Amino acid sequence: MTMATDRTATLAWLTGTATGGAAPAAVGQKFTPEGAVMPYAGNTFICHIPPGPAHEALTATAAHLRAAAPAGAYAFLPPSSYHMTVFEGVTDRDRTGGRWPEGLDPALPVEAATDHFLPRLAGVNLPSATAIRPTGIFAGTTVQVTGATEADETALRTARETLRAVTGIRRPDFADYRFHITLAYLLRWLTPSEAAAMADLSARLAEELAALQPEIVLGGIEFCTFADMHAFPLVARLS
Repeated sequence: MTMATDRTATLAWLTGTATGGAAPAAVGQKFTPEGAVMPYAGNTFICHIPPGPAHEALTATAAHLRAAAPAGAYAFLPPSSYHMTVFEGVTDRDRTGGRWPEGLDPALPVEAATDHFLPRLAGVNLPSATAIRPTGIFAGTTVQVTGATEADETALRTARETLRAVTGIRRPDFADYRFHITLAYLLRWLTPSEAAAMADLSARLAEELAALQPEIVLGGIEFCTFADMHAFPLVARLS
């Protein structure tokens, strides 16, 4: 994808022309239209961004985005929540299309899926020393990343394969999944001028972040639960 194509796709997403609908997907599920966090239960396999220069740089990047964001357009996450998802677990809101474990009754609560995973994870040992590098910022919402080296990327993708086999979750987007760190969620579609300004700011901040933190060392892979998008408490360390 060329830079021009990438910008075109960003503008189309920010204005809603790419997906349609009255509002972005997070509204009414993860956040209210006003940006209040909503219940959204599930579990996930993540690497937290540990305290240090990288976390400080991400926090500063989010602060710049927040200061420039159009009114009522974004819900920013608390820095304590910053993480990179290695493999998506289950959520209470979506139990179809391979997003629920094979062989587990989809009528069961999310807690049953968490309990179902725990004995299967007991013998799993995933990479403990991985690093990523920022490659862009999408639409003022997420820092796009990839493995800092080819070996890091391979280790993270292999971990995904392992977790897919262990959990029995067969998400249709598995092969196309892009690693990222979420800073915020979009609450309303932007006007063309608002979208252009946020796309330009995202591109500039992405360059600054990459120069300041060309490599981000991740915390170990953790199995976590969540009640909403503001916190991801630990269930088990897998690294």
